[in-house]
Amino acid sequence: MSAVQKKLSRRDFLRSSAVAAAGVLLVGCAAPAPAPAAAPAASGGEAPAAPAAPAETTTLSFWMWNTFAPPADEIMQTKLNEWAAANNATIEISRDSDANQATKIMPAIEGGTLPDVMFVGGGPAAQMMDAQALEPLNDLFAEIGGAHSGWQPRLDTFVTRDGVVSFLPYSIDTPMVQYRKDLYEAAGLTVPEGQWTWDETRDLTVQAAKYTEEQGKKLNGWGFGIVKLTHDGWCSDLFRNYGADLWDETGTKIILADEKMAEAVAALNFVKESYDLGLFPPDAAAYDYAANNKAFLEEQALLVINAASIYVTAKKEKPELAEAMGLAPKPKATRDTTDCGLRYTVVMSNKSENKEKASDLIRALYDSEIYAPWLEAGFVANVLKEYDSLPMWEGTRKAFNLAAQIGVYPGYPSLYENAAIAQLGGSPDSPIGTMVVRVLIDGLTPEDAVAEADEFSKREFAKFF
Repeated sequence: MSAVQKKLSRRDFLRSSAVAAAGVLLVGCAAPAPAPAAAPAASGGEAPAAPAAPAETTTLSFWMWNTFAPPADEIMQTKLNEWAAANNATIEISRDSDANQATKIMPAIEGGTLPDVMFVGGGPAAQMMDAQALEPLNDLFAEIGGAHSGWQPRLDTFVTRDGVVSFLPYSIDTPMVQYRKDLYEAAGLTVPEGQWTWDETRDLTVQAAKYTEEQGKKLNGWGFGIVKLTHDGWCSDLFRNYGADLWDETGTKIILADEKMAEAVAALNFVKESYDLGLFPPDAAAYDYAANNKAFLEEQALLVINAASIYVTAKKEKPELAEAMGLAPKPKATRDTTDCGLRYTVVMSNKSENKEKASDLIRALYDSEIYAPWLEAGFVANVLKEYDSLPMWEGTRKAFNLAAQIGVYPGYPSLYENAAIAQLGGSPDSPIGTMVVRVLIDGLTPEDAVAEADEFSKREFAKFF
């Protein structure tokens, strides 16, 4: 266990968890069925063979969540029950809001009531590992990867901590560029294939916004918020794309001002130029966590960056808008990386009394009979390369898959996130968003904003290292 990893208390878990958890179920095994009594021997012959005892049924408990794609939830529950019926098992499924993971996992750990198997977000999975609640899954990780053409890039290092794999990736979630392809094309613009550059994202959107103004209904160019704690990743990705890292590859040292001043200033100058071109909404400083969803779904903005749930919602509620949409990974500059998260991982409790059957269930979760239809109904990307060839990745949705392949995971450029990184990124004064606010709203020079953010970040890291 590394210096920053320790057994978490309930308070630590609740404070640092970024996503939610599920209801508590007791783990149980069905009692063995008694052997039937032997039938009496027939007169003048041998006793007939006793009927075979019915196979023992194993009861497994499983936690899943209600996502932003209800059809995917229903498919998963149906498929789990079908697997159980075919494999002499009963699955007790608990479903709860995705937002409740953090409040339910630690009490279950303390009470010894974790399920045999569960879905959980990547952040809470790492915290469960630090709380010493999970069964090592190294063999299953290797077996499942080998059976399905391997894992997507960088997943092997991200899930391996001190040589141990305690959680298996299940879905990759990354905010996407979502834009009004119809209006860009109506303006006579050629929309890039695949990943755009930030320069293209700026220049093409300026022209598209001008076109909408000429048509009598001007749309905001970028539906981006200018707030300290950003949720859609546009700020953090832009800084990373320009090479502006806050910490080094060890994840223990702040290097922003000392080694990355030029890159950070370049990123801030790009943002300032874009702001001066009028690309941001007039009320960008008041954006909340749902504002860019609203900006796009109510046809106020040409381009936003947010989870692909916007696309899913549009397909259901505004199909004409969905038809007019384009999707792309977040833009690139000197780097092409886009941030990814493991929306779901699969974990097994180390207190499970049914580890062999639980392992069978985990294998089944990645089988095409379960995994492919679940992906089709949702809005996440696949973790295994076998599923890169699914027909669903043709056309608009191929951007999901591309983003997963170029994505990096929390903690980059470190291999993975630690408690200091998590706290810094979750602070109300999160340094990257704060730099943008200080330059665009408060009028600081980029150099002064970087120096201020560097000082704040070093002060926060000093609490851990």
